[in-house]
Amino acid sequence: MSATSPFVGVRVFSDLRSNVVSIDTRDSTAIGMVLPAPAADTGLFPLNQVVLIDTEDTALVAELGAGVALDAVNQIVSEGITANILFVRVQHSVLTDVDAKLTAEMGAIVGSAAAKTGVYALLDAKAHVGIEPGFIIAPGYTNTRPGNLKNPVAAAIDTVAAQIIDCMAVVDCTLTNQAAAITYASDFATSLNIIAAYPAVQVMLGGQIVTRPMSPHIAAAHVRRDKETGTPFKAAWNRPLKGILGLSTPISYRDGDPACQANLLVQAGIATVIENTTLWAPFTTATDATVKAYRSIKRIRTRRSIEKAIQPAMRAYLSEDLGPHLVLLITEALSQACSERKALGALVDYEVVWKRGINTNTTLRDGILRLKLRFEETPDLVDLQIFSEPQPEAFDVLAGEIAAALQRMGNPNVTVAA
Repeated sequence: MSATSPFVGVRVFSDLRSNVVSIDTRDSTAIGMVLPAPAADTGLFPLNQVVLIDTEDTALVAELGAGVALDAVNQIVSEGITANILFVRVQHSVLTDVDAKLTAEMGAIVGSAAAKTGVYALLDAKAHVGIEPGFIIAPGYTNTRPGNLKNPVAAAIDTVAAQIIDCMAVVDCTLTNQAAAITYASDFATSLNIIAAYPAVQVMLGGQIVTRPMSPHIAAAHVRRDKETGTPFKAAWNRPLKGILGLSTPISYRDGDPACQANLLVQAGIATVIENTTLWAPFTTATDATVKAYRSIKRIRTRRSIEKAIQPAMRAYLSEDLGPHLVLLITEALSQACSERKALGALVDYEVVWKRGINTNTTLRDGILRLKLRFEETPDLVDLQIFSEPQPEAFDVLAGEIAAALQRMGNPNVTVAA
């Protein structure tokens, strides 16, 4: 009995899907930015809608009008990059009381998760403009702790970044002093996605030197590094921030001194700047023991990039017959992806594991396949330890050299004795 419908003649059944899919790293250099822009063209920038801004489109950038949004774009561009910015304009407040105005605008930036307003609008960025952010900022609205609680804007950005997966929140700590900044970072000790900056920076805007949040520069520095290497697998710190002139508050750094300000800040999960312009930011705010192993920005970005890339690529295999051939294709796709990343230096090693114990008859019958992908990201060097100690045996070498030199004289009246 034929397994296909009866036919007299020759038929060709073309199946181009039964191959090893490519697991490609997405471009995560777009920067999400959620801010009020009271002087913006409301037709070009509707409330709570994602608008794609190419920083080379100077006409569109100008339509933002004067304010924090335009300042942030200028700060990003000052780092020597062109970038795609996913801008969400939120309602500005007309209140005259400074604190009340800030609270109202922070509420607008947080928005509604259910209604996809404020920062949550970025969750639909891919559907609306075709790309998702790799970084999210809201400069000027993340550096407070209202009611002695964690900043609600930073908390909302963290939530959205986690849902996008390979996305980092770049926020600014409380700027009062170092202790306040450390308290701020501790609010996010279990978060893997947050890069928190301290202090503010001095920049040139509109022909004047002004103080502005550091977060746009840090996001741009990561974008610059990604563009330099073509991947999100390399660390962006220990390189200068090109767009800043200095800091609002000097940060001390002394080579080899764990007690200096810069080291205390980075160990608390805070990005800072040393020697006036060098970004000193190896870690996220993840200082809690449960997540500290992944506090390295380089490591967590590498892992999230791989996890993000797997999901859309593997959709190609859904609905196919579950059998040995399909499992081989999936396993080979995972192995090739990790092998390429290992060759780029992103991974130390990897392993794809089929385990019978987690693939029971019941799960297989239900069309469920479970594979384990084990890998370790290459860490960035953060603590080079060189131990200095005396070498007294070196004088044996010196004595031997002296003796040899004297013997080479060939003078019978010069004797070398033990």
